Amino acid sequence: MRFRSLLKDLPEVEFSWDEPLSGHTTFRVGGPVRCLARPRNERALSVLLGQLRECDLPLIVLGAGSNILPPDQGLDVVAIKLNICSSRILRQGEDHGGETLIYAGAGTTLRDVIRYCVRNELEGLETLAGIPGTIGGALIMNAGTSLGTIFDCLTHIDLFDSMGIRRQVPRDELKPSYRSMGIPEGSTVIGGSFRVRKGSSEDLRARIREIVDRRKKNQPLNFASAGSIFKNPPEISAWQLIEKAGLKGFRVGGAEISKKHANWIINRGTASSADILEVIRKIEKEIFGNFGVRLEREIRILGQS
Repeated sequence: MRFRSLLKDLPEVEFSWDEPLSGHTTFRVGGPVRCLARPRNERALSVLLGQLRECDLPLIVLGAGSNILPPDQGLDVVAIKLNICSSRILRQGEDHGGETLIYAGAGTTLRDVIRYCVRNELEGLETLAGIPGTIGGALIMNAGTSLGTIFDCLTHIDLFDSMGIRRQVPRDELKPSYRSMGIPEGSTVIGGSFRVRKGSSEDLRARIREIVDRRKKNQPLNFASAGSIFKNPPEISAWQLIEKAGLKGFRVGGAEISKKHANWIINRGTASSADILEVIRKIEKEIFGNFGVRLEREIRILGQS
């Protein structure tokens, strides 16, 4: 009741109460959040963030839910989705070098941005093909593969800082690293601008097919999952350590370490969040015990301090 009474006067925000996160994560697990909020425009988002700060209500921002593990028992938080208020893709014109600038809202999926680029014969972001996330999540994580990261094309990020002030953060003020863009804590990313260049739609489609085919060959895409669970430590891949430890196929309930890619945990259809977390902890314990390596999680475990 506290959440409802404090948020009832925000008509430009769509609310769903006690919304299960299992429908909003790629793992297909998770109990209900107290409230799922979808602002209809950027002004409504700003007002919502201000209300949450004023009332000291906890929040999380959900993208595609492709890099999180929520608890089975749910969370007493407001979860914000930006798929309505921050879903634009805009062409911003050409710079003096003949390259094109495009803007994509944080709630836009990477898939939609890449499709836009193919239709408009713009290359540069196709290396992110097959990553199941939104622009917002990709910017926060500096998403990428061995072919490149989203930072490679980035010119600036638009965000609301922890005080609710709208800011434009240029590329040279960021400190990107492996799976991090160095965005200040408490910020809400609302979009980013990218420098791309003229290309051929035919060549782009061929390259994307090659990238996606490689992912299908090496990753268990026919199961619910959250992609890679651990960051790669120096000099060796996490999947190699997990495979060397003989953990491929290890299973708790419906959660299993993929036999196709050892750094992926798959939901075979009946997994709970607790099952997945137990598998994660098993990997961490075995890798440290066998190799003295402390793996760092790539996914975010919600509800843990």
